[in-house]
Amino acid sequence: MMHDPVQAEPTLTDLFKDIWAAKIFVLLGGVIGGLCVFGFMQVVTPEYKAQMIIAPADGYALGDYASSLNYERMTALPFWRPSDPEGISTDYYRFIHTLRGPSVAGILLKDQSVLGGIQADIEGKPSAEALADYLSKHIRVEQLGATPLRQLVYYHPDKEFAAAFLRKLHLVADQLIRRDRKLTSRNRIDYLERALQTTRDPDHRKIITNLLMQQEHVQMLANLDEAYAAIVVEPAATGAKPDWPNPALFYPAGIFIGAFFGFLLWLTMRAARDG
Repeated sequence: MMHDPVQAEPTLTDLFKDIWAAKIFVLLGGVIGGLCVFGFMQVVTPEYKAQMIIAPADGYALGDYASSLNYERMTALPFWRPSDPEGISTDYYRFIHTLRGPSVAGILLKDQSVLGGIQADIEGKPSAEALADYLSKHIRVEQLGATPLRQLVYYHPDKEFAAAFLRKLHLVADQLIRRDRKLTSRNRIDYLERALQTTRDPDHRKIITNLLMQQEHVQMLANLDEAYAAIVVEPAATGAKPDWPNPALFYPAGIFIGAFFGFLLWLTMRAARDG
């Protein structure tokens, strides 16, 4: 019985021979791909990358001073700034997660320079919800290694606006948390002062006095002219040249894709001719 010869699998050498045979198609495809990238680079609006690195507020602002008092600590904890097992204030995590939320967006809407810079990118009438959606899509919060540091990243055609927008975003989010802490602390101080006036037991008065001192410490920290929840490690800055689109990436990719499709066209034409 006769068997049809089994066609040998193409080897890498065969592939290179085919590419060489299709060199005209590959070359023309690469040129066309490069021209397409050139045309794209001419019509697309370049964007600058703004970056800012933030970290939790320093140990003093996180309450190390109050915790060092070590007096009735368990009783005082609910009145102090809570922290995670690593000692990082939850105010910092609140800052990270509210940075792109409606509360921050609602305050930013009142800034006409902010509206002027992003209004073209917001669909419909500007609102806190629409701006929050814009922030969620355009503001990246990247963790740096295994540290609590975060890098805020934002792209925009105007390099000056990009850096200024990150600075305003940090300021508004930080001030929002500061305001809430001041209000909460003020209410607690009022309550503790009333409790101190009506309490006669010496032990209770000692505990209340300690709690009152801590809340006054919170008020003092909130009134300082410095970042409250997140400090700036590296100020917002942009590069000298647009970061997107990157010619060093787009041109090689465009030429390769063009050459690949040129080779596919040659293979298709050869198959049609041989068939």
